[in-house]
Amino acid sequence: MKEKLVSLGGKIKTFVKGIAVYVVIVACSIAAYFIGVFHNKMTTKPVEAKIEVIKVKKSQVNLAIDENNHLIIINKESGNYTIYQDSIGKTIFKLYAKNVWGQHNADIK
Repeated sequence: MKEKLVSLGGKIKTFVKGIAVYVVIVACSIAAYFIGVFHNKMTTKPVEAKIEVIKVKKSQVNLAIDENNHLIIINKESGNYTIYQDSIGKTIFKLYAKNVWGQHNADIK
């Protein structure tokens, strides 16, 4: 009977050692994940997009649309330019076309 208990105790010890290894691996993995999340939150700064509204006169700028429908606004004085997305270029072009078409239609009537 004593031999059975000693044998059972040895089996339990090996089982606990095997489980302990997996528990340590899982605990280290969870700790590493939370350290990574914490590090990411501390080092990453949110990008603040400032919306800048600048009023200009038509005589100060040239408008252009490139082959990809990007709107380009060119400052005549300095030569600096700003490129906007294609959706903005398309919208401006449609507004301009409607304006020109409306003026043209008004002359025909």
